[in-house]
Amino acid sequence: MPMRGVGSILFVGSVLVLGCGAQADDGFQNTDIVEDAVCSPNGLPSINGLTTSNGLATSNGLATSNGLASSNGLATSNGLMTTSSGRATVSYLVRCALAAGDTLIKKDQNNVSYTFAGGLGLAPQWKNGACDTACQEIVSACMMAHVNTTGRHISLWLDSQTVLGLGTSDAHPIQESAFFGNIFASPPKAYYCNGRDLDRASVAGRLAGGPYVNPYGTNALCKDRCSIVGTFGEAYGACGSYSKVITVFRDFDPYTPYTICNPQSGMCLDIKNNSTSAGGVIDLWPANGANNQKFYFERANVNDHDGNYRVRSKFSNLYLDIAGGVSTSGAGVIQYGNNGGNNQLWNMVQMPQGTYLIENERSRLLLNTTGIAQGGQVVQKGSGSYVNGQVWKIKLAP
Repeated sequence: MPMRGVGSILFVGSVLVLGCGAQADDGFQNTDIVEDAVCSPNGLPSINGLTTSNGLATSNGLATSNGLASSNGLATSNGLMTTSSGRATVSYLVRCALAAGDTLIKKDQNNVSYTFAGGLGLAPQWKNGACDTACQEIVSACMMAHVNTTGRHISLWLDSQTVLGLGTSDAHPIQESAFFGNIFASPPKAYYCNGRDLDRASVAGRLAGGPYVNPYGTNALCKDRCSIVGTFGEAYGACGSYSKVITVFRDFDPYTPYTICNPQSGMCLDIKNNSTSAGGVIDLWPANGANNQKFYFERANVNDHDGNYRVRSKFSNLYLDIAGGVSTSGAGVIQYGNNGGNNQLWNMVQMPQGTYLIENERSRLLLNTTGIAQGGQVVQKGSGSYVNGQVWKIKLAP
C-alpha cells in the first residue's frame, strides 16, 4: 500500500519505533501534521469526567458555548483543571482542537499555570468561540481515538475527511477501528466499530474497557455499516448520521509480547528446552503461557507495508534467525543475537481472518510447520503459494 503521509521516526536502541513528535515535559507528546492523514501517539488513560449519564461538558468546568480560553469556556476553579487526570483530558482536548504551534494557557484552582499544546487543528475556532455540533463530533472522535486505558503511548495513524485528510502509512498497516459520536452531549454518544484488522495483533489498552460501545453489535465491522472513502478505500466517511468519523491505524506494540501460533495445529513457536543460548532451536509446542512462547515484534524499517520486523524472544532476548543465514528450503529456525542481517528480518504478510504469512527477508521463504511434529524444529519452506501449515495467528501473550 503506498504511503501518502509521513510521521517522524524515533529510534530507541535497536528498535525502530514510529513516533509523532518530541516528548513534552508534562508526559504528553506533541504531534506532527502531514499532508495527508496524521500520525499521533495515544495514551489518554480515560476521558475524565465522562460518564454514561453526563457528557464531557456537563459539570466539568467546560462549556462548548464559549471559547476554551475564556473563564466560562474552561473554568479554573472547578472541574477538569482541578485534578491531574482532568488536566490530562484537557491536554488531549487541546491537542485535538487547536492547531500545531498554538497553545492554551490555563490556571488551576491554586493559580498554577499550565500550557497545553495544540496539534491536530480539528476545531481551532473553539479557542475563542463556540464549539457547534460539527465541532463537538470531530473533537469527540479524536478524543475517543486517543484513549489507551493503560496510559501507554502507542503510535496511531488517523484518517478523516474532516481536516486530517486521507492516506495510508506503511508503518501503520493495521486498520483497527473508527470512532464517531458526541461525548459532549448528555447522555454522551460514544461509538466505535471494528476495523477490518481489529483481530490482528491486539494492543493492550485499546478498545476494551474504553468509554465507548459498538452501536451495531459485538464485533460489527465498519465496512458493513459506514461509507468507504479514500484513494485506496482505506477509511470511513460516515457511520449512520455521523459524518465526522476518524479511522485509526496502528502497528504491533514493540513493547508488548505476543504468541505466534498456527491455527490449524494449535502449535506455537517455542524455544526448545527453555534455551537462552545463541543457536537454540525454535520448535513447536502447544500453547502454555510460558515466557519461552512470547515474542516482541520490532519494526526494522517503515518503507514496506508488510515489514520488516525483528522478532525477539521475551525469554532469551535473542532473535528469530535462520541457521547459517542460508536461503535453503528446509533450513531450521533458531534464536541468535542481533547481527543486523536480513536473515533476521521477517515480513508479516496479512492474510484473511486476521492471520499472517511470515516471510524471511533474505530467503523469501515462509515460516513453516507442515510436516513438523510437536517438539520438532520449525523450518523455512515454500514461497509464492502457501498451505495451512504456513499460516500464523498473532495474539497478545497471556
